Amino acid sequence: MSRQTQSLLQEQDQQLSVLGQGVKRVKALAGDMRTELQEQTVILENLEDDIDSADSSMKSMRSRMNALYAQTASSERAQWSIILCLLGVLAVLTLLVMS
Repeated sequence: MSRQTQSLLQEQDQQLSVLGQGVKRVKALAGDMRTELQEQTVILENLEDDIDSADSSMKSMRSRMNALYAQTASSERAQWSIILCLLGVLAVLTLLVMS
C-alpha cells in the first residue's frame, strides 16, 4: 500500500472513531430520555388518577348542593305560604274585631 493510501485509511479510521463516540453519546442521551419519559408517564398517570378523584368528589358535592338548594327552595315556598295564610287569618280576625 502506498503512503497516501495508508494516510487516507488512518484519517478515515479517526473519523469513524469520532463518529462512533458521537453515536455512543446519542445512545446515552436516548437512554436518559427514555428513563425521563417513563418517570413522566408515572407522574401523569398519578395526576390523572388525582383529577378523576377530584372530579368525582366535585360531582358528588354538586349533587348534594343541588339537593340542598331544592330543599331550601321548597322550604322557602312553604314558609311564604304559611306567612300568607297567617296574614289572611290576621285580616279575618281584624275584620271580626272591627265589626
